[in-house]
Amino acid sequence: MVKKYDVENLFKADGHRVELLRLVPKSAGFVCYLPHDVLEFLNLHKEDRSLVAFLDSESSYNYLIITADRDLISLLKPIILARREKAQKLQQELKAQLKAQQQTTEAEVIK
Repeated sequence: MVKKYDVENLFKADGHRVELLRLVPKSAGFVCYLPHDVLEFLNLHKEDRSLVAFLDSESSYNYLIITADRDLISLLKPIILARREKAQKLQQELKAQLKAQQQTTEAEVIK
């Protein structure tokens, strides 16, 4: 027998709400807390620190797909780190340019 859920009761089981994940803001981003059942389903352990999340917003609904594919993570990690490093360098360059513009503007105002 298949249970059917309407939208209001989709995430309720036996009168209790089912929590899929909880995001908690931290200084460098968010920490994701997953229930024990989800951790078991994804075969995650205490030493696991990375998940791959795919976002799909092309359709009328937004989808978040989470996987613990260690091989995919190991392939993506160098690419992500390289792009992060490139973005940090660009941000530093932009800050330096902005500072130089502010100093030039301040010097012109003083004259």
